Amino acid sequence: MKILFVSAVLPYPLYSGGQIRIYNLLKRLGDIHEIHLYSFIRSEKEKQYLPKLRFCKSVTTVHRGRVWQPKYLFKTLTSSYPLLWTSYHSSEMLALLSDEVAKGKYDLIHIEPGYVWPSLPETRIPVVVCEHNIEHTVYEAYAKQFPIGILRPFLMRDVVKMKSWQHHVWKRATHIITVSESDRLFVGQPNVSVVPNGVDTKAFAFRPKKTMSKNLTFLYVGNFRWMENKDAAEHLIRDWWPAIKEKYPGARLRIVGNNAPIGKHFVGSVDSIQDELNAADIMLVPIRIGGGTKYKILEAMAAGLPVVTSSLGIAGMNGEEKKHFLVAESADDVLESISYLRDDVKRSEIVINARKLIEKEYSWDLIAQKLDRIWNSLL
Repeated sequence: MKILFVSAVLPYPLYSGGQIRIYNLLKRLGDIHEIHLYSFIRSEKEKQYLPKLRFCKSVTTVHRGRVWQPKYLFKTLTSSYPLLWTSYHSSEMLALLSDEVAKGKYDLIHIEPGYVWPSLPETRIPVVVCEHNIEHTVYEAYAKQFPIGILRPFLMRDVVKMKSWQHHVWKRATHIITVSESDRLFVGQPNVSVVPNGVDTKAFAFRPKKTMSKNLTFLYVGNFRWMENKDAAEHLIRDWWPAIKEKYPGARLRIVGNNAPIGKHFVGSVDSIQDELNAADIMLVPIRIGGGTKYKILEAMAAGLPVVTSSLGIAGMNGEEKKHFLVAESADDVLESISYLRDDVKRSEIVINARKLIEKEYSWDLIAQKLDRIWNSLL
């Protein structure tokens, strides 16, 4: 098949969940299909990574820049588009795609995520829309707790517009893909399939600890450009960590990821996430905002690191509490989970079961095959 793939981000380097997902899928499907990638970039420096995408037949980029710019703010105040959609309403991308669609003889157009829709021309070619989250629910949770109260009405107005446009896109798409069953049910249409997030099981080798360290090391991983990770880290430091530190005075907390703020416990970028996973004793993931499935959880489970997360953190993922992971909502829950995992037998059972689940349902090789079947079904 000849596929026109439109992405909100250049799928390299692998800094964000969206980049990880698109890179791994295109890398595997590029050998089967002729894929032409059109991608937004935020800096001309990103073009240095184009050689990493040779599995695509061609790669074309259009500069977007950051979302919080006066031109985008003005456009969203004077149009029906929410701010995020406005930043992808690109006349340059629209012109390029219009020309490509007119002459390209494509079998399918795939856009990821749905908020790049404003740059897509009218077409009779089947369009697949993949949603990484139910975006308006993520932004609504953020808007409700935004610290500057005077700006909340503006943010909530943007949420309303975002919700309207998401439903508009879903109604017009040929097929919709979500990354979790809960998101599929939220969309609520018959033309929706689940293609989950995954893990490169070769890159994330299974190396569980036989016994925990005397002084426990706890880990949180995230790209701190996203509000979900900022909120989770703040919640972890403020609400969970004091109780952990009181019970385990020698414990250490490492918060790892790009765009991390300066502060105690924040490590910032590291050369190898795998090394961090192998060195830690427990992954803590107190997610309170977001949807989809979390790469940090999948990667920890693949590597043999036990996971303690919130119910939202594990939402949409197959698995059972105390079989594949532990769930905690409060500081008391976290202490109980840590005590449970200090039993070497129980912890060993959890990490072995977690790895088996990853290999069975969350390997990128299997996930790419699922997307391939959906593409072919639309011919």
